Amino acid sequence: MKLLARLLLPALLLGAAATAQAQVTGAVFDANTNVPLAEVTVTAASQKAVRTDRSGQFSLPCTNGTTLTFSRGGYVAVQRQVSGCPESIQVGMMPSPQSLNTVNVSGASGGATIRQPQAVTTLSTQELNRGTGLFLQDAMNLTPGVDMQKRTMSGGQRITIRGYANGSDAGNFVGTGYKAYLNGIPITDAEGLTILDDVDFANLGRVDVIRGPASTIYGAGIGGVVNLYTAEPSRPGTNIVQTTTGGSDGLFRSDTRLENSSDAASTMLSYGQQTYNSYRVHSASKKNYATFLGEFRPSEKRTVSTFLAYARSRDERAGELDSASFAQKLNAGEARYINNDARSGIESFRAGATHSYRFNDKIENVATAYMTGNTLEDVYAAGINSKENQNFGARTAFNTDFTNLAVPLHGVTGAEYQKTNVFAKGYGLTNAVLGPLRSDLETHSTEATIFSQWDLSLPRQFTLTAGASANFIGYEIVDRFSTTANPTHQDGSGRKTFSPVVTPRVALSKMFGPNVSVYANVSQGYSPPTSADAVIPYTGEPNSDLKPERATQYEIGSKGNMLDGRLSYQVALFNLQVKDKLSPQAVFDTDGTVLYSYTVNAGDQSNKGVELSAGYALLDDPTQIVSSLRPFATYTYSDFKYSNFRSTNNDATTTVDYSGERVVGVAPHVYNLGVDAALRSGMYMNATYHHTEAMPISYDNAHWAKEFGLLSAKLGYAHDLGNGFTFDAYAGGENLTNSLYYTLVFLNHKFDSPTPPNMYLPGPYTAKFYGGLKFSYTL
Repeated sequence: MKLLARLLLPALLLGAAATAQAQVTGAVFDANTNVPLAEVTVTAASQKAVRTDRSGQFSLPCTNGTTLTFSRGGYVAVQRQVSGCPESIQVGMMPSPQSLNTVNVSGASGGATIRQPQAVTTLSTQELNRGTGLFLQDAMNLTPGVDMQKRTMSGGQRITIRGYANGSDAGNFVGTGYKAYLNGIPITDAEGLTILDDVDFANLGRVDVIRGPASTIYGAGIGGVVNLYTAEPSRPGTNIVQTTTGGSDGLFRSDTRLENSSDAASTMLSYGQQTYNSYRVHSASKKNYATFLGEFRPSEKRTVSTFLAYARSRDERAGELDSASFAQKLNAGEARYINNDARSGIESFRAGATHSYRFNDKIENVATAYMTGNTLEDVYAAGINSKENQNFGARTAFNTDFTNLAVPLHGVTGAEYQKTNVFAKGYGLTNAVLGPLRSDLETHSTEATIFSQWDLSLPRQFTLTAGASANFIGYEIVDRFSTTANPTHQDGSGRKTFSPVVTPRVALSKMFGPNVSVYANVSQGYSPPTSADAVIPYTGEPNSDLKPERATQYEIGSKGNMLDGRLSYQVALFNLQVKDKLSPQAVFDTDGTVLYSYTVNAGDQSNKGVELSAGYALLDDPTQIVSSLRPFATYTYSDFKYSNFRSTNNDATTTVDYSGERVVGVAPHVYNLGVDAALRSGMYMNATYHHTEAMPISYDNAHWAKEFGLLSAKLGYAHDLGNGFTFDAYAGGENLTNSLYYTLVFLNHKFDSPTPPNMYLPGPYTAKFYGGLKFSYTL
């Protein structure tokens, strides 16, 4: 017996030691930002719950086959099954839809979104992928106060924020009046023009939308700011992700991603190919994207991020439909567009690097340098415009915290510089036969901003925010068409430097506990005419005497998470007063075709509105059969009217005064309803309904675009197969009620011409369906 005990004792001790050491450990992090999450509750059957530490780490006794549940306020609960002991688990948690506490606004002083004294909406990965995830307008148009339209199947996007920049530029595929950034690199150039055709929407992980002027952080721009962020690695380790989506009318998208994430670095390399034959004649689209994203953390104080992107895009154009053809749901196009093989093409490259350094617990600097370049080809009914763009610049910001003061103070101070060089030529084109050179312009635009904004913490949870920016904008135009060979051409060369403009902002907010805030702010914005406004590309004529737009916005609002985080809401009431509104004036051919457009100062606008959004988690328990059920709704009321707004011939005897009329291109009422649901098994469902009321499309309000409603739904199944494999299969449909709607409508056409104006770009007349599969493998 003694001999047997001596033989068994070491084995028993080793077994006991092995049992004692059999632990399940791991780390929990934000799936969007890779930031470790503390205070996540980890529970297992018949065991005491534990919480993650400041590094997101956890440990608890391991039992084969048990299910772990990870939960934290503001995040979607996650379950993982233990397949073997001991085991290490990495868990990425997604922010709850419309949660207000979890995501910071890039570049803004202050903390979480709920504390920002302005209207801000963050779209998470889940919200961006309620549909195919390929078309950003599907998610943006569920946001209150935002309208995103497109001119081609996959391009020509125009974003309108609070009714600003709702004019229709009939000659270019550009957006104006707001600023857009991709991973901190400006998409908007120094002239204030934003082209989104070469942005890979399917590769986005988060979008922040600031509604209203944000000049004290971002400089010129009245409508607001759109910050786009590429999706980062989905989990620690090395991952291979393949996503394939197919649908009606030849829609096909393939994405291949190689990811790696560790404590020291995160990298992502992706390639995407997208084709779409389209539901409409001569409207096919083809796009190719390549992206590299790297974040390197050599020390606790220093982070270096890099971003490289290449894109090539080609979208055919069929022109517009008149109201009768649109109402009859005809699959037709304009003959001059089709005969010219009209299209838009872009090839671009973006490169940028960001260096973040925390000197101490009070001062941090974030500096970004970037360079972008692209070639553009715009073939339309009456000609062809080709452009080469070079854009480069830098931005630096110092985030400063003085929390040890009797009255804590937090601020951001910095500067941004950007220069854009454009080489543009315009030719005549008839039946795809190239005509004579009509314009040859070289423009050099510069934009510089110095900004500072501070938050002062006051007693009783009040915060006073104050800031200002100084904006310096100018451009030089060289008209190379003005030669002895063209003696009648008016030389459009010149230099224009606008006087420096200071735009202030003051806000007061109060927190009621940690989850509810109310605020009031007054802010100013500024948008100068662009060099493209100063010269008419079609004719080469100078367009002088344009004045910059100025705007003042008054806003009050409230945000909150209530009822134990189940109810999240935002409400904002605003009054945006715009002076010297820059508006396009279209010039038509005898058959009603738009030849070109030019810009005028038409007058003033008074934009008053209300924006509401709310979501409620009826169910949020991963242990139940229906683990999540969250309905949501948004509503926008727009009372936008012209003030001292006249037709472009101004003081002539035929001048028409449009004061008191509703602003064109803005629907008075827009609402969205939706629901997100998930089952414990991995099944999930999204359904949304979008409704846009009828809106005026002529200055005199005599012509209106009809209202429409869009019903969409998606069903999927996501599952962790173990051994590093996960998959997500999904299918969905859009416009399920066969509603008649437009993807863009041109404004202020010549309705009194003998030929009905072509102004509608139709959406699909019938329901369209798609399906896809996503595989991920962790090496």
